[in-house]
Amino acid sequence: MKLFWTLFLIIFSTAGLAESPRREVSVIVTKEGYYPKNLTVFQGETVKFFVTSTVEEPDCVLVQGHKVFLAATKGKLTEGEAKFDMAGTFSFYCPSSKHDGKITVIKKAEPRAVRGLAGQNDPEVWTPKEYE
Repeated sequence: MKLFWTLFLIIFSTAGLAESPRREVSVIVTKEGYYPKNLTVFQGETVKFFVTSTVEEPDCVLVQGHKVFLAATKGKLTEGEAKFDMAGTFSFYCPSSKHDGKITVIKKAEPRAVRGLAGQNDPEVWTPKEYE
């Protein structure tokens, strides 16, 4: 019975927490560079990177402005995360191999204002004298 209540509390205590959207991205290092070379994510997303390599030479993935450094080793998978709170373009690169790529962060859409009918709920609408 204790186990039931423990699980119940764990499930419902985390149910109301808002989590940022997540995206998983795989990056493969080749002789020619990164694959894919260009990534697109949305503002506010947390991106989990999975990095591997097809070459024997040591390589890496360093994400500009996000404190992410991942070693790329042939036959091994390296993981890391970064949250992109600001829209813009960020580079990812490796200083030793001169490979580079680009992450484009698309700005989150602003909610549109809801419009009512013309003259409805608008106190500054002109009305003719005969209607007053």
